[in-house]
Amino acid sequence: MNESTNNTKKLKVQNDRDNLQTLHDVCNWFHLDKSAIEYHDLENVKIIKYKELKAAKETVSSHLKCINCPEFIGIDFEVSKYCVPSLMLGILNSGHAFFNIPTDPLAWTELLTSVNAKYIFARSTKSNRKIICQFDIHGELIYLTKLIDIEENINNRKWYRFAYAITTSGSTGVPKVIKVPHSCILPNITDLKKILDVTNSDKIAQLTNFTFDPSIVEIFLSLYCAATLFMISNALKNEAVKVLNEISRARVTILQITPSLLFHQWSTKRLNTTILNKDSKLKILLLGGEPFPNVKLLKEASHPQNTTRLFNIYGITEISCWSSVKEIIKSNEDEVCLGEPLSETVFQIRNKENEIITTGDGTLYIGSTTRICIIGNETEENFNKPVFRNTGDIVFIDDHLKIFYRGRQNNIIKRFGNKVNLRELERVTTELNFVRNCATFWDTENHKLYLCLTVRDTKEKIFKLKNDVLSHLKILPAIYKPNQIIIVEYFNFTTSGKICQASLKEICKNSETEATHTSYLDINVEEIFEKLWNDHIKSKDAGYLMSGGTSIAALQISNAVAQIFNAEFPELIGMLLKDCTFDKCVSYIKNILINQNREKTINHSNSISHNENFSNEISTNDCAIMQSQNNFSLLSNKDYSYQWYKCRGKSYGNAIKENIISLLGNILSVEVLATYNLQKCVDASPTVFRYSEEELYVTVASHSGIVCTANLLKIDSASYEIKLPDRIEASVLVLADFCGIVGCYDGYIYCIHLKTGDVIWKFQTQDMVKCSAITCMQGNKIFVGSYDSHVYCLSVKNGAQIWKAKTGQGGICATGCLHRHSTSVLFGTLDGSCLALQQSSGHIIWKRKLQDPIFVAPVVLRSRHVLFCSVAGLLCCFDIETDYQIWQYVIHGNVFSYPVIWTPESMSDEYVILGSHNKNLYCLEMPRTIEENMPKLKCMLQLHSPIFATSWCENGYVFVACTNGIFKIFDLLKGKLLATKQLPGEIFSSPVVHNNLAVVGCRDNNLYVLKLN
Repeated sequence: MNESTNNTKKLKVQNDRDNLQTLHDVCNWFHLDKSAIEYHDLENVKIIKYKELKAAKETVSSHLKCINCPEFIGIDFEVSKYCVPSLMLGILNSGHAFFNIPTDPLAWTELLTSVNAKYIFARSTKSNRKIICQFDIHGELIYLTKLIDIEENINNRKWYRFAYAITTSGSTGVPKVIKVPHSCILPNITDLKKILDVTNSDKIAQLTNFTFDPSIVEIFLSLYCAATLFMISNALKNEAVKVLNEISRARVTILQITPSLLFHQWSTKRLNTTILNKDSKLKILLLGGEPFPNVKLLKEASHPQNTTRLFNIYGITEISCWSSVKEIIKSNEDEVCLGEPLSETVFQIRNKENEIITTGDGTLYIGSTTRICIIGNETEENFNKPVFRNTGDIVFIDDHLKIFYRGRQNNIIKRFGNKVNLRELERVTTELNFVRNCATFWDTENHKLYLCLTVRDTKEKIFKLKNDVLSHLKILPAIYKPNQIIIVEYFNFTTSGKICQASLKEICKNSETEATHTSYLDINVEEIFEKLWNDHIKSKDAGYLMSGGTSIAALQISNAVAQIFNAEFPELIGMLLKDCTFDKCVSYIKNILINQNREKTINHSNSISHNENFSNEISTNDCAIMQSQNNFSLLSNKDYSYQWYKCRGKSYGNAIKENIISLLGNILSVEVLATYNLQKCVDASPTVFRYSEEELYVTVASHSGIVCTANLLKIDSASYEIKLPDRIEASVLVLADFCGIVGCYDGYIYCIHLKTGDVIWKFQTQDMVKCSAITCMQGNKIFVGSYDSHVYCLSVKNGAQIWKAKTGQGGICATGCLHRHSTSVLFGTLDGSCLALQQSSGHIIWKRKLQDPIFVAPVVLRSRHVLFCSVAGLLCCFDIETDYQIWQYVIHGNVFSYPVIWTPESMSDEYVILGSHNKNLYCLEMPRTIEENMPKLKCMLQLHSPIFATSWCENGYVFVACTNGIFKIFDLLKGKLLATKQLPGEIFSSPVVHNNLAVVGCRDNNLYVLKLN
C-alpha cells in the first residue's frame, strides 16, 4: 500500500471518528508508541504510552463484562491519578458511565444516591463493599468492588447514553448532580481541537480536580488529538513553585486554570520568567471558571516577546462543560467579552420579565437541542427543545451583540435602599496596580460590606494601601464604599480552584472580632472615634458634612461605635448629618457611657465543699475516640480485639472498662516498679496502648530524641529504642502493629516501627513539631500542627500530604480534637486562634480569636459545644455550628494542662478537670441546659506546686503530677489525699493510669512505671 493510499485511509478513519457519538470512540490510537500520560511526582516521572493505555482500557472493559445493565461506576479519590484515564476509558468502552468520588462525604452520598451506584473502583477494600475482582493497572492493584445492601432504584433504569456524572461546584446555587450524555461533552472536544489547533505534538496539563468537569475536557482533548497528558501528584500539587517549574521544564503547551488560582499560586514576576517568558513553549492559556482577570495584570505577567495565546473560556456544569470562548489580545485593554457560543449552543439574555433582549443588562441563559444534561430527577421526555439553563449570571449585551459578564445574580445586593453590584466593586478595585486579587462579602444580617484583597509585593504600609483603595473607589457612587477593607495573605480555594465563600465569611467575621478585641483595647473614647472618623474623612477642622462626610459613612460610623462600645447612641447619626464637629460627637459618646456606668466584670460561682457527692463511675471523653478497628487495619492484617491507647487524660479506641473502684479506694502508697533512662528530660507525655489481653505497652520520647517502648506486663524484659535527630516533646500516636507517629524539633513528622526502629516514612514541615498527631474517624489520615503555623493532613499509609492549612501567625503546639458532628477538626494556636477545619479539605469553616496564646487542646462537650482555653486561664465555650459564644469562665492562673472531661455514666452531669500554674486543680460542672449559661465551680484542690501536666481522672479519682516532682492521688468524691510519691526531678509529663499502674516522665531523664499499692 503506497503512502498516499495509507494517508487517505487514515483520513477516512479520522472523519468517521469525528462523526461518532461517544467519548471513547474519538480517542486516537494511531500513535501507540507515543507518550499518552506523563505523570510527575516530587522526584520521579512516570511515562505511560498509548499502547499501555489501550491495554489497560481493554483490561478494565473485560472485567466489567460481568455487569449486564448499564451502570454509573465510581472511581475512588484514592486511586492514583495516572490510573484514572484508563479506568474512565474502560468503563466507557464497556457501555457504562463513570463518576469520580468527591472527598466531601455529603457530596459523595448525594452523588451515590442520585446515580444509584453499586460498583466502585478502589485501591483498598471497605467493610460495606465486596470485591468483585482485582487487577493491575500501570503497576497499581485496583479492586472492582460492589456496595453491599444497596437498594435498587427502578426509577433510574432508563439509559441516556451517559458518559459520566458530576456535581456542580455550588457557584450557581445548591450543588446538584449532573448526568452528562456523550452528545453534550463531545462538541467541546471537537471545537477546542479546531479553535486551539491542537495536534499530537502538544502536551496538555491536567491540573484540574477530577470532580470539576474541565478535567474531562483536559483528558479527552488530549486523547482525541493523540497528545500527551501532563499530570501531577497531590504531593507535587501542594508545592506551587515546583509545579510551575515542572510545567515549564516539561514544555507543557496547553494550560487550563482559574484566574484566582493562577495569580494566587504564582506572582506575576515568576510567571514572567517561566511559563510566560519569551521562550515559553506554552501555546495556549485558557482562563475560565471565574471572571477574566485584569488584562494589565496579564501583561505584567507576560514577557513582551511572549507568544502564548490567551483565551477567556466560559460555561456552566449544567451544559457540560464550556459554552463560549474568546481569544484575548494582550495589547488590547478593552473590557473582555464572553465570545461566540460554541457549536450546538445558543445564548439568550432575558430581562426580569423573562423577555429576550438584544441590548442592555439581563440574565444569561444557555440552550441547546443536543447538549442536554440530566439534572437531578429530570427525564428527557419532559423536555421542550431547545432546553435552556439559567446560568445565574448577569451580563450586558451591547449594540454589536457582544456579551460582557457583570456578576452573579446573588452578587446584586440592596444596601441602604440602593442596588450594589459586588462584581463592579471587585472590577474597579483590580484596576489598582498593587492589587493581585480581590473578593467582596456582603454580611446580610449586619448589613456590612467587606472588600478583601491580596496585594503584590509592596513596601507600602497597610493603612496607606487601604487609603489608596478608598481614594480610587471614589469613581463609584458612595453606596459602594465598603465598611471594611481587609488585606489578606491569601485566599482559600474550593477543589474547583475558585475562592471559597465560606472561608471569606470567616475572614470577615474574624476581622470584626480582632478589630473589636485588639485594635480598641485599652484606648480611650477619643482615640477610638478619631480612628473611625479618619477612616472616612481626613479633617477635624470643620463639621462632619463640611469635612466631606456622607450619609452612608455616617451610618457606618454610628454602627461601628455601637458595636465597639456595646451600647446604643441614637443621636449620633443625626449629629453627624447636622454637621456636628468631631469634639461634639466625642463629648456625646462619653456622656452616654458615663450615664450607663458600664463596668465589665466576670462572676464566678462560689466554691462548694469537697464532700459534695459525685457519681461513682467515670467515662473518658469520647470527642476524639476513633474507629480504631479501621485505624489499626491500615497497617496490619492482625485481628486485635482490644485495641486502644491512652494519653494525656484521654482514652482513644475501644478501651476495656475494668472495675477498679475497690483498688483505687484502697490505695495506700505508690512505689517505683521500673525506670527507663532516655538520657535527657522526658517532658513528653507517655502513651499506653494494648493490642491484646496479653500485651500492654508504653511508649514515650525525650529531649535526646530517643523513643522508648516498654512492655508493662513484662517489666524485666528489655525496652525497644529508636533515636531521632532532635528533641521530642510530642506524644506518640500509636497505630497498628507497633507503628507510631511522632513530631520532632527537626521539623519532621516521623512514622516509625516502635520495635524495629525502622522509619516507615517521614514528612517535613517548615518548623519544629511539638504537636501530637490524631487520626481521622476512618483512621486513614492524620492531623498534626507545626510551629510553622500550618495544620497538616497526611496519609497514614505513606505520609503523603493531603492538604495543609495556614491557621494564622502563631505556631501550633497543642493536639487537635475531632468534632465528629460537624466533620471538622479543632485546633488552638499560639496567636490565640480557635479553628475548626474541614477534615476533607483543610478549609477553615469556623474561627475565633482569643487575646492570649493557646497551649492546650480543645475539647468537645456532650452538648457538641467546643471548649478552648487560653494560657491566661480564659475558658471559652462556642457553638461552632451557629458561630455563637455560649459562655466564658476565667481561672486566675496560667493554664498549660489539658482540660479533662469527666462524664459519670449514671448521671447527666459533665465535669471539666483542669490544673493551673496557680497551684490549684479545678473541677467545673458544665451547664446542663441553655438557661444555665455558665459553668459552676464544683470543687477546687489547693496544692503546693504549679501544675503543668494534664491530670488523669478515673472513676472520681484524680492523679496529679506537680512541677516540683510530687505525684499525688486524690479522691474527688471526698476531697481526700490518698497517696503521694516524690520523684527526683521536675514533672512536665502527663501521667497515664491503667489498673494498678501509672506511668509518667520526669526531668531526671527517666520514664517511671509506678505501682499503686
